[in-house]
Amino acid sequence: MSAVDGLLHPRAVAVVGASERSAMAGRLTRYLRDFDGPVYPVNPNHQQVHGLPCYPSLLELPGPVDLVLVMVPAARVLAVVEEAGRAGASCAVVLSSGFAEVGADGRALQEQLVEVARRYGLRVIGPNCQGLLYRPTGLAATFTAAADGEQAPDSGIAYVGQSGALGGSFLGMAGDRGIGLTAWISVGNQADITATDAAELLVADPNVRVLACYLEELPDGARWQRLTAHAAALGKPVVVLRSGRSAAGERAVASHTGALVRAGTAFDLLTSESGAIQVDDLDELLDTAVALTAEPRPRGRRIGVITSSGGAGGLAADQAEPAGLVLPELDPATRDVLAPLIPAFGSAVNPVDVTAQVIDDAGQFGAVCDAVAASDEVDAVLVVLTTIGGEAALEVAESILRAAKRSTKPFAVAWLYSHEQIAEAGSVLRRNGISVLGTTTAALRLIAHLVPREHRRAERAVPRGLARFLDRSELTEAEGAQLLDALQVDRPRGRVVEPADAARAAREFGDEVVLKVQSPDLAHKSDVGGVLVGVPSERAGSAARDMLDTVAANAPDARIDGVLVQEVVPRGVELLVGVQGSEHGYPPVLTVGMGGTTAELNPDVVSALGPVDAERAVALLRELRGWPLLDGFRGHPRCDVDAAAAAIASISQAAAELGDELGELEINPLVVHQTGAVAADLVVRKEAP
Repeated sequence: MSAVDGLLHPRAVAVVGASERSAMAGRLTRYLRDFDGPVYPVNPNHQQVHGLPCYPSLLELPGPVDLVLVMVPAARVLAVVEEAGRAGASCAVVLSSGFAEVGADGRALQEQLVEVARRYGLRVIGPNCQGLLYRPTGLAATFTAAADGEQAPDSGIAYVGQSGALGGSFLGMAGDRGIGLTAWISVGNQADITATDAAELLVADPNVRVLACYLEELPDGARWQRLTAHAAALGKPVVVLRSGRSAAGERAVASHTGALVRAGTAFDLLTSESGAIQVDDLDELLDTAVALTAEPRPRGRRIGVITSSGGAGGLAADQAEPAGLVLPELDPATRDVLAPLIPAFGSAVNPVDVTAQVIDDAGQFGAVCDAVAASDEVDAVLVVLTTIGGEAALEVAESILRAAKRSTKPFAVAWLYSHEQIAEAGSVLRRNGISVLGTTTAALRLIAHLVPREHRRAERAVPRGLARFLDRSELTEAEGAQLLDALQVDRPRGRVVEPADAARAAREFGDEVVLKVQSPDLAHKSDVGGVLVGVPSERAGSAARDMLDTVAANAPDARIDGVLVQEVVPRGVELLVGVQGSEHGYPPVLTVGMGGTTAELNPDVVSALGPVDAERAVALLRELRGWPLLDGFRGHPRCDVDAAAAAIASISQAAAELGDELGELEINPLVVHQTGAVAADLVVRKEAP
């Protein structure tokens, strides 16, 4: 990233397309008045722009330039970028639109832009972006109206985003709350410098304490992993808002796992594992980034709730568990301190209902806050307030602030009232590092984001040469049997035969058998009539012929390798265990859930990055709603969870070893008995080259 040092610390800035006639172009030069180096407007049609001499071209500037801002029509951008390269600039910010965002012609133009820039070693932000801000050098290289007016005090928060409009909203919202961003970068189409590139630059900056990111495209997994690891090592929190999280995956997958695991799961898991925080909207992105600049942070998930309304406290109690927080019972010593401070019609349990009577006495209310915060049972304090506004609200805010300053635990406030009535009180709290939210849900989510998390992934096992099993793009179940054997995952006995030999083979496996058509083209064999269960052995031949006729009618183009005659697996608890192979630099994604043919109707699944060990596999199983079925539900015998966990761990290790060669591997079902776990069906797909 040394090539973009000129991005944040340029010796001089040139504005190509500078003008006072256009509001956007005019802002570019006007905002640069505080920059601590020369600013050169460039426009052959003007002699002067905002009191600065204007030059006809970049090649006629009176001194060197590092950063060139380009705001000309798309058709002229290539010529300007080439001129910037010839002038010795190190970075160009192409604010112009009309590139990849408008279709094929625009994409071609964007590719040409990158080619020209690379010819001169020039790095490019954009096109179709809104520029950047960097407080330490007074650089305001943007046209967003959100940069207008006096800037609030520097917060240590940096922002990187793909959407210029949302970036402007974030900047404006921060300004409204009195928060000055240290840096703000809009990367637009990411033709050259990506959001990850910009984030790496800002994480390494000593002036940045917290990084907020808005992403529309998934970044490269290896780069994202390095970025978040570097940020964690530096103690700089990363907060991420990603759009498109509900979109269908780009690749079509044939297994249940593919239907159950949404696009971007690997990114979400990797982000969480790194300690970075994902949020769901722009408000939450800003609230969380600001809260992370304050100290202290909660050590655990136990919160003490203080409220002026029993109803509001009840809402907070109901919403705490879904947010991953707990409301512990306060210790007797704390309740003894609270008892004389709260009227008899209030409550000294958690939530602590102080009633309006105590709210009217700032000193008494502060003493309640002190007592709850001092409890060893509490890691953070949430104050939930209702219809308190004006001067009374300001007094309450000041009492909360005094208590927070005396405490070693963080405070947050959910204030459920008119914004106008609490504006001054909220401003007092926010300016002093106490978050004020408009709902209890938002406040609880914020506190949950601040709690440190620990994730552990297992080390990769010794390689077992598994690549030899991926000799074709799709493996039939019979072909995958050797892979299961190598993974030490139990499977039913079986043999692939022609229909004429099915009865003879069936007699080897008992009175009844399972028949399965074997085809690399049929992942869901039962959907086309390709699975028969409990077939009497003496009827296996005729049943196999009938089954193949049905399959031929339902899937006439499917290649048929024969019929798998398989022993019947005794009933047990059915699990789905699937892994999607490494892709775009991300680790493989392991998915575990309650299985069977109806797995997609009522999904009960959890996912984790692979590989996992047996201990982590058990933890994943415990997260399932169906866990009691494994653990001896209503007097039923407990299943062999250890065997299931060993199989899950082995499959995840296989995915880690196979890396991007594996598309997906799924066992559905893995039938778990009192003793042992058996892979009753298998799908293996190699990643397309």
